[in-house]
Amino acid sequence: MSLLINLRLASFLLTLTLLTFVGSALADKSKTQQELKQLQQAIESVKSELSQNRQQQSKAEKRLSQADKQLSKAINELRQTNQSISKKQSELSDLGIEQKQKQKATQKQKVLLANQLKSAYKSGDQEYLKLLLNQEDPAKVTRILKYYDYLNKARVETIEELQSNLKRLSDIELAINANILELNQLKTNQEQQKEQQAVLKQEQQKALAQLKTEYSSNNQRLSKLKKNEQELQKLLNQLEETLKNFSPPQTLNGLADFKRKLNWPTRGSVLHRFGTNKDDSSLRWNGIIIAGKEGRDVYSIQQGRVVFSDWLRGFGLMTIIDHGKGYLSLYGHNQSLLKNAGDFVEAGEPIATIGQSGGFPQSALYFEIRHKGKPRNPLQWIKQ
Repeated sequence: MSLLINLRLASFLLTLTLLTFVGSALADKSKTQQELKQLQQAIESVKSELSQNRQQQSKAEKRLSQADKQLSKAINELRQTNQSISKKQSELSDLGIEQKQKQKATQKQKVLLANQLKSAYKSGDQEYLKLLLNQEDPAKVTRILKYYDYLNKARVETIEELQSNLKRLSDIELAINANILELNQLKTNQEQQKEQQAVLKQEQQKALAQLKTEYSSNNQRLSKLKKNEQELQKLLNQLEETLKNFSPPQTLNGLADFKRKLNWPTRGSVLHRFGTNKDDSSLRWNGIIIAGKEGRDVYSIQQGRVVFSDWLRGFGLMTIIDHGKGYLSLYGHNQSLLKNAGDFVEAGEPIATIGQSGGFPQSALYFEIRHKGKPRNPLQWIKQ
């Protein structure tokens, strides 16, 4: 009796512990979701202020901004279509393999059933009765009955399996036809999206040419570069204030322990190094420029949370990732952005694709690391 009471008490305590754990986990999840919502709202507020600043942009800058964004949208749509096509092709391949397997199994079952029916026809009901009546040994009669019962069951199982396989073959054929129709539609969409992308690419080049004309003199270019730096610095200051209130410190550990350990954000040669003069001016590069093939993936150097994913004057389509403890990584001049503000990303996860948005003359990635607002040489963190 005492043992039963102890078992019931232990069961009650275990249930109570589990309920407490589940309740705590749900509360933590709700808190995290609330924090994320607040962070996204704060980031939207920063972007809204940035949008107001864009009213002061020149016509060429506004045109370039619109062209870059439209091209990014078209590229992302084409990327999704390509992924859908690959998925459909994989599904068709799997269905084709299954279809061949079912066809082979069906053929074997037909042969087996034919042999069973042939055997049953040869023996006939009269032969079956004779075998039973002529046996004096009850054990032999039992064995004969079991044998015929086995044959009947085997025949029924074969018929049922054959019916099941024929039904599955019919379903497979319908699925294949449906997938072929969907695949053809996706390929049509793909061609249309490629044509649209080509048109938008031309518009981007025209906007870039207009921007170059607008800032043709050295003084104009220098003034533009200074404005670009000021806008970036203002954005980073606003983000820093935002992150002080909303970034959960327990999940992000910064980059201090990763010097010379991180992978490159993309493959390519370094065009401009940290600290060198920018466009023959007195201004210096706060990051590095990595030349790369247009459309090549850009990867997050370390886990973190995306705190900015939008167009920024002078830097084009920009992604900024918070790595915690005051560390930010910046990725600019992208062709398209793959993540939204508030998204968590892992090290090595694609976040964008290389391009020349923001007016950069060639396909390249602008990459920068900041710690507590100050630019740091990114090459000190990357494997050499």
